[in-house]
Amino acid sequence: MSDRPKSMSASAFWIAAWERAMQTDLRVSDDTEEEKFWEEYAPMYDESNPLAPYTEALMDAVYSHLAPDDHLLEVGPGTGGFTQLLAPKVGKITLVEPSASMYKAFYASWQKTGYLLPAVLAEKWEDVEGIHADVLFCANAVYRIRDMRAALLKMNQITKRHVFLIQSIGRPFAGPLTLSWNDQLYERERAIAISEILDELAIQHSYRTFPVERKNGMTHEVALIHWKPRS
Repeated sequence: MSDRPKSMSASAFWIAAWERAMQTDLRVSDDTEEEKFWEEYAPMYDESNPLAPYTEALMDAVYSHLAPDDHLLEVGPGTGGFTQLLAPKVGKITLVEPSASMYKAFYASWQKTGYLLPAVLAEKWEDVEGIHADVLFCANAVYRIRDMRAALLKMNQITKRHVFLIQSIGRPFAGPLTLSWNDQLYERERAIAISEILDELAIQHSYRTFPVERKNGMTHEVALIHWKPRS
């Protein structure tokens, strides 16, 4: 088993792996199926699979770059675990959350915080237009994006100061990209593929991993990908 075909770019591999996954998992491309999943799973997400509470060292690396007057755009906030950590560090937050069920869970959790409710764009990242922010933050929310090159380029274009992408590594918390090609199976961790696509775009970035012990006692690596956008 190899990482990816030598003749295939990281961005092309991402699309090919997405199209392969689409054939076996309706959630990958079908918005209705994705929403059905979150209707059932969102209310119990914080009980079964929270990540934010276990990322102190990782988040300290993020906090050091934030300013009190920053406008932060969070893509895929889920139930708001990371949003609640970020809220005291910035001046304003806007959310990008296409799932009504997940936002319902976010709202229920947020009501307990006492913070001002962030504005929300109820659409997929690919469809977002007309917004700019000082900082962009996204944790484990890019699994349904087909064209990662375009998605990263868009993040770079709309953000003024910092982009932070958090991506879990390894099963069962994050399955790798997989592709059968010329009778060979290829696998690539999403975090590594994202870093390679940024290289394709000539976007200088840092790639750091942090060991995170989850609620069930399992320890795995979580990547923090960070860059400063350039015009």
